[in-house]
Amino acid sequence: GRSFYAEIDSKGYSGVVKINALSGRYIKIKRFSDPVNYQVSGDFDGRWLVWAEYHSLYDYLSDFTVWSWDSRTGLLRRIGRAKRSPSGKFWPSAWQAPVAHEGYAAWQQGAGPDNLGDIHVVDLATGRDRIVRRGHSSGPFLIDGHRVIWPESMKRGALTVMRAADARTGRMVATPLALRKLRGALWPASNGKSLLYATDDQTSLWWSPSFSVTPRRVYKGRKYSLLGIPLNEVWGRYTSFSIPLKTFVVDTVAGRY
Repeated sequence: GRSFYAEIDSKGYSGVVKINALSGRYIKIKRFSDPVNYQVSGDFDGRWLVWAEYHSLYDYLSDFTVWSWDSRTGLLRRIGRAKRSPSGKFWPSAWQAPVAHEGYAAWQQGAGPDNLGDIHVVDLATGRDRIVRRGHSSGPFLIDGHRVIWPESMKRGALTVMRAADARTGRMVATPLALRKLRGALWPASNGKSLLYATDDQTSLWWSPSFSVTPRRVYKGRKYSLLGIPLNEVWGRYTSFSIPLKTFVVDTVAGRY
């Protein structure tokens, strides 16, 4: 509650830092080799900071590397990088930053034509990278019990279904109850314990306090009132979402926003 992670740009240093919110002082984590074009987006699980370092303002979803930093030891490690096609261009990846939870990181990465992608899961203690799925997938998230979950379209033009795997072994596992009937969800978000996602052409917001409870709709907007990307869920009873020109704070216990 007294520090946060950010990217900064200054004359003396540009890169990823940990900032003390009380003093304003910061710890340098990784310097940008190109401050003009580099930018980052990532996640923190209480020990491990994980982020994608994007190298181009014009090829934002394709040209990137993935890094981890151990807040206990200070170990910085590159754990992934985008792949190039035979033509030399990078395969496009999902519009979602890497996620971290319970000592694992996960992200989706372009791996072939027709939006084919791999779901990567990395054991942050060892740096081992495992591809748990190749298909027409979107960005994953991690939940309690070392499970990785992602939306995937099983055939061309079909709505996505939710798939799940064990982050430790890479084996496919049963999809949690709260997600088994979900089709066509956009950018599901989770803190590992509860669930938030959008449906109905991104106008309805659904929430569940756990993955064993059927989600309920907590917000329904007007047509074309697209919910903000990404949906942001924080620890505890509160979460937030956005529509154009407005941001809402949700009390999930009281059911109000």
